Amino acid sequence: MLVLIPGISGNMGTRLAKAAVSRGLSVRGLGRDASKVPGDVKLESFATSTSYYDIPAIEKAVQGVDAIICAYMSTDVLVLDGHLILLRAAERAGVKIFFSASWNNDWTRNKFGDFEHYDAYIAFHHQAALTSPIKPVYIFNGFFDSLLFTVFGPGGFDTTGEVPTLKYWGDEPNRKFWWIAQEDAAAWTIELLFNKDVQEGKGGVFRFRSGEVTLDELAAAYHKATGNPAKVVRAGSVEDIAQEVQAAREEKGLAGYWDYAAQAVSLNVARGVWDIPAEEVTNLDHAKKPTALEEYLKQRFQSS
Repeated sequence: MLVLIPGISGNMGTRLAKAAVSRGLSVRGLGRDASKVPGDVKLESFATSTSYYDIPAIEKAVQGVDAIICAYMSTDVLVLDGHLILLRAAERAGVKIFFSASWNNDWTRNKFGDFEHYDAYIAFHHQAALTSPIKPVYIFNGFFDSLLFTVFGPGGFDTTGEVPTLKYWGDEPNRKFWWIAQEDAAAWTIELLFNKDVQEGKGGVFRFRSGEVTLDELAAAYHKATGNPAKVVRAGSVEDIAQEVQAAREEKGLAGYWDYAAQAVSLNVARGVWDIPAEEVTNLDHAKKPTALEEYLKQRFQSS
């Protein structure tokens, strides 16, 4: 199987390529600079493009491939415009297997406007369903490992005070959050290429995660990995954070949503929008053992 990975030089693109090669697949890259692909990633070829709308380069790249796994960065333009350009090229080339770069929380549970960062994903999903013979694959996996201790993580990690803080709104301090190691996401994404329905071009939605964790467990894991304590605090009610987000929306407008994106994450978390029942998990542990949170944090904070 020959797999095209647009955005191959990025964090997920490189991981996907390594996972694909390890499974005996051939990989073709698409991007602006082949030198940014690590030397240990063995490619069938690399198609150089000048931008996401370099249609001649994209047309050349999609020829003869069996599957496309889009690994574009998570920007609004690439998620909607870039994906649609790539999808249309795949249609013309007769490619039936198309993975959207959707390693997110489960935005199928969001309405348009709930979380602006996911609006472009929702728009692409709708447009593909309305207009394309291709049925894309979408993957939902919770928070990436790299986001757990940032303002965009489930607790809006705050290091401005004397003690790092994880915050929650409402009355559910023990809510569990999905998280995923990027290596797990890459390995399990590649494993889906061997799924019968995916191979038949039926697409679909798949949900998997490395684990589930509460804010108290995150704080304890942070303390163990770094030696520094972290605390969990109730920052207010769900209505409080909802009012904060609404006020920011009115002040900043859509184009300024990144200024309040962290609060919007907290609102969706507090409302339980992204909670996923265990029975909806696609278990792909046979392809790769899930990374433990402690294992990831040892690597991140270089603790022994």
